[in-house]
Amino acid sequence: MPLVDIGCGLGYLVRWLAATNALGTDVELVGVDLDAALVGEADRLARAEGLTCRFVRGNAFDLPEAATVYVSTGVLHHFRGPALAEFFQAQASSPAYAFCHFDIAATPLAPIGAWIFHRARMRNPLGRHDGVVSARRAHSDGTLLRAAAVPGIRALLYEPRGTANPFCTTLRPVIGVRPQLEAPLRRALGRDARRIVGPEHLAETTR
Repeated sequence: MPLVDIGCGLGYLVRWLAATNALGTDVELVGVDLDAALVGEADRLARAEGLTCRFVRGNAFDLPEAATVYVSTGVLHHFRGPALAEFFQAQASSPAYAFCHFDIAATPLAPIGAWIFHRARMRNPLGRHDGVVSARRAHSDGTLLRAAAVPGIRALLYEPRGTANPFCTTLRPVIGVRPQLEAPLRRALGRDARRIVGPEHLAETTR
């Protein structure tokens, strides 16, 4: 049961999941990135930490074994126009059961927060600039839900902008599940399921 992290970078998510065994031993953790240097360093860190996970350089959708679940962090805002819909379509066309992609929440405070964060954490001027630009490129709730609403996948958004505190929300996930899995997902989430909305939420907010 492979979980594939798209654009894994240094593999923070995959390494954390491996270190905490959060998903159990039957889940294979795989990080994929196009940057060979990042993949090499992620693999070195995993070996140094004694973690059971692996990292691959390449296209996450071209792996020999298809993912059961796709995840990513801070990747979606890099896809513009038709490329965003194509990204979700590739997952819907795969055997995967679900995806969960965290990206910057498009709030008025996001660029300001990104500027403060990157000034504090980044020494390189390019890194500081890139962080603010990324926040400005964040997709709106509507853009994400429309792009993710492809045949075969039920698109869901956790804590849409209108219901979330902009001071507390920096990242939020767009989730996709096979339609038959939505009900079990909501049951598993319990009361938190109220925070998840689908594309019909867009029509309600424009009335």
